[in-house]
Amino acid sequence: MNISTRVAQESDLDTCRMMDSEARAALRDLRGAAEFFASYPESVRAADTDGCTVIAVVADHGVGFATVQFMRAGTVQHGVITRMYVVPDAREVGVGDALVAAVRANASERGCAWLDALALPGDRALKNLYERNGLTARLLVASTRL
Repeated sequence: MNISTRVAQESDLDTCRMMDSEARAALRDLRGAAEFFASYPESVRAADTDGCTVIAVVADHGVGFATVQFMRAGTVQHGVITRMYVVPDAREVGVGDALVAAVRANASERGCAWLDALALPGDRALKNLYERNGLTARLLVASTRL
């Protein structure tokens, strides 16, 4: 399978938004999903100084995307993958790995010192993808409703 990745262009954003709708539907019953989507409502973004969306393409069809947000912690810039999704028919063939590699390269080119990635507690496949690509847990966020 020939997988290519690129920073999503304006013409890719509708495809990425459709994939994000699929992701939201698949994840809506997981613990923390409602709070996660409220905290990170922007799932797809055109490239700017604050982040971008990367799309994975196979045979001219979008099959996955990852959105990264760039932030500063003091003087150090870092990236946070806030959204990652691969359509079910394109899983287990390297699409997710290609997206992580593309995001890493983009974050590095922008001068980021590190890259974080977010996943819901019950999304074991996404956590496995991140760990397989060297993104391991460094912080656990526990919360309660008030």
